[in-house]
Amino acid sequence: MSTVQYGMTGSAVRHLQQALVDQGYEIDVDGDFGDATFEAVSHFQESNDLDVDGIAGPRTLAALGLGGVPHSSGSSGSRHPMLERGSEGRSVRVLQEALVEAGYEIDVDGDFGRATEQAVLAFQEANELDTDGVVGPNTWAALGV
Repeated sequence: MSTVQYGMTGSAVRHLQQALVDQGYEIDVDGDFGDATFEAVSHFQESNDLDVDGIAGPRTLAALGLGGVPHSSGSSGSRHPMLERGSEGRSVRVLQEALVEAGYEIDVDGDFGRATEQAVLAFQEANELDTDGVVGPNTWAALGV
């Protein structure tokens, strides 16, 4: 993702919103860049000595730790780590959000546990991928993130 700004919707906005929530901002992670997200981005920028414009560009995204989180326009899988059962963190959240968007009912908690593994296996099988439960470049690409 290179720029996320007012009026945008989708997974890139959700990733931004989740990063802001992780920083302590109380906003909804709904994928809709509206007034609350604009205010949170502006406050984050001010607090981190960035240009305050309410636009999450490369410097703001990097400061939020999102420099390597791709958007939904099909970026290369190499920007994602390999994930498997036991993995934790923001990349697992990105995976879980993508699985939820694909119709799997799992919690988005950043913990790659049994439920996430089962969803990954089902997704891989449904998309004719190697059904190994490991999320690598092919699975990331099929998820569209």
